Amino acid sequence: MDGSAWEALCFYVFPNENICRKQRRTRRMSRRLVMVLLFLAHLAMLLSACATAPTHPVLRSATLPELIPVSRVVANSDYKGFFRISPDGKHLLWIQPVRGDTGMAVREIDREGDIPAAADRLFATGRIARPVHGDNFGWLADSRHAFYHKDPSGAENTQIVIFDTEKPSFEPWLVTPSTKARSFFLHEGVPGSTKVLFASNDRDPTSFDVFEADFATRRIREIARNDGTIARWIVDTDGRLAGRIRQLGRKDGSDRVAEVAEDPDETVVRWRTVAKIDGFDLWHPLRIDRKQRRLYAHSNIGLDKSALKEIDLGGGTERVLFERERVDVGHTLFPRSRGAPYAATTTPDYPKIDYFESAAAVEMKAAVDQAVALAREQGVILEDPVRAMPDTVSEDTQRMVVKILSAYGISELLFDRRTGTMRPLRTPAPDAGRLLSPMVPFFFRASDGLEIPGYVIRPRGVTGPAPLVAIPHGGPWERDFWSAGDFDLNQLLANRGYAVLKVNYRGSAGYGRAFMAAGARRTAGRVQQDIAEAVQWAIDHGIADSRRIAVFGASFGGFSALMQLIEKPHPYVCGINLVGVANWPRVLETLPPYWRNRHYFEWFYGRPDDPSEREEMWRGSPLSRIGEITVPLLVIHGANDVRVLKQDSEEVVSELRKLGRPVRYLVFENEGHHVRRWYNRLAMWRAIEDFLAEHLGGRSGGFDFRQLLHPADFPGG
Repeated sequence: MDGSAWEALCFYVFPNENICRKQRRTRRMSRRLVMVLLFLAHLAMLLSACATAPTHPVLRSATLPELIPVSRVVANSDYKGFFRISPDGKHLLWIQPVRGDTGMAVREIDREGDIPAAADRLFATGRIARPVHGDNFGWLADSRHAFYHKDPSGAENTQIVIFDTEKPSFEPWLVTPSTKARSFFLHEGVPGSTKVLFASNDRDPTSFDVFEADFATRRIREIARNDGTIARWIVDTDGRLAGRIRQLGRKDGSDRVAEVAEDPDETVVRWRTVAKIDGFDLWHPLRIDRKQRRLYAHSNIGLDKSALKEIDLGGGTERVLFERERVDVGHTLFPRSRGAPYAATTTPDYPKIDYFESAAAVEMKAAVDQAVALAREQGVILEDPVRAMPDTVSEDTQRMVVKILSAYGISELLFDRRTGTMRPLRTPAPDAGRLLSPMVPFFFRASDGLEIPGYVIRPRGVTGPAPLVAIPHGGPWERDFWSAGDFDLNQLLANRGYAVLKVNYRGSAGYGRAFMAAGARRTAGRVQQDIAEAVQWAIDHGIADSRRIAVFGASFGGFSALMQLIEKPHPYVCGINLVGVANWPRVLETLPPYWRNRHYFEWFYGRPDDPSEREEMWRGSPLSRIGEITVPLLVIHGANDVRVLKQDSEEVVSELRKLGRPVRYLVFENEGHHVRRWYNRLAMWRAIEDFLAEHLGGRSGGFDFRQLLHPADFPGG
């Protein structure tokens, strides 16, 4: 196959993707890819006919937008996002597809602020993992090297990779080669140094030691060994190990203390207590600035809602810098390397940002406002932003990436304060306004008077009650947030004709201690009632057709999906259980060894070593009543899940099949608790859309030709 033929076929499969230009020089193609590409053009018309029209009467009479292909959501070849500016403000790093899989790109910004596209350099990473703490990828302090985390098996044993953005081959260094340990970055280093800090449980799976990695020599040395009591290590703004959270007893839930080093450079470090933390208190360290003698943390000690607190390391006094009445503080914004915070975010309904009263805050807000104004003038954004904020900022604060969330998309802008110029990096898709549906917050009073928040999306073009997909979130110590109108999975469901309901039932995180505590030992009862009452709210407000409702959840949300089908507060027509809990005693007995929150599980669900509580836990487990599920069920699991073992799903499927109940089972052998790889997500969501179309009466896009492809089929993949 000559170069022009390869390029034409590659662009047919991945239009506008830079890898096609890059691969013109490559002639090593797998037999499978050659066959797929040669026959693809002939199959295109046949495969496009696989789309199915809606059968629900309201949807049949509605003017629905054109179908969004599943591949556009889970395998968008044109995607570019999560732009990160280097500390020196001279380079950008971002995520985009490379050789048919996830990758990153780097680009130099010239002196005038122009961004020559030809300067893009691509680096194949494969799936990028999110570590337990910190960023999943980013720049190191030298503005030349960068890092990312990966998790090859999905078992949450994250590894660290450092690469050189100036080398033609990037020369990646796998810092932590063990696939049996969990490792994560602690600090990006300081200018002038080639050393960075990371934590790993390679020696002892229950505890994390601290290591120093020198990316110039590629040598590693241990600098702090965990005696089994350290729950968290803290690095100061100078890149030194300067703080820790120490557990006072060996049992999870023991009281803890936050300690700072009197002098981190001492051979034998002397530690001083700056906070006493109850086992159920939240105390999340953000920054230690020893030069300013300040420590900043998110904490709910003595409070219902988590607040931003400042501790004076000199006098030991503590004060609240920022708090809100309805919700916990979300994210706090700091200057890049040192200094006091200048803003904080919250999400009571729509996401918000509050700037503090400081010179830095005034400067940052003015810069963001100017960038947004320029984006309006240039037609980059066409609607009022829901929130605009600095995302990453150079060390001198003169250049920044501004992120804008709006009802119909996400924008990322490069703004230069020196020149007052703005360059769009990522903009909403031109067709977003006609294809997507806005997410709207709502609140209702539960039958016992507690206010329950949530979000709803109504399908575009539908005026009457639509089929509904209720999606209880996981956790339960998580929460749903408002999301910008991007081409995501919520929008995919709405595009198929479904109303989408998301509810932050009691027990959810983010709404304070009392709201979370209201769900303890009530997960199979009152929590499920909250979910059912949210569905009733949607019915009462003319959003949902009471005869066409599905419930779909992952993890704790999967447990809730099963319980809703068992309790039948509504005539659900089908359900989807993704890595859902079916046996609570087993979950608590198989928690990962490095988790230190067993006491939260026992508080919420019970103690499996107590016979009476174990029996109560079993009665609240879906497997104890699995025969009461009679409607069709789709079960999905990752084989390497360490949070909810695949055995839970296998037993659900086995028991239902014994009873002759309609159940489908989908297993991904190279995934864990989260299905991350695009080709697996494509297969999963194709199965979901067909399943829902069959039972709810919405649309299906039909077979997607990218289901034939795999990253290994691409040259260099």
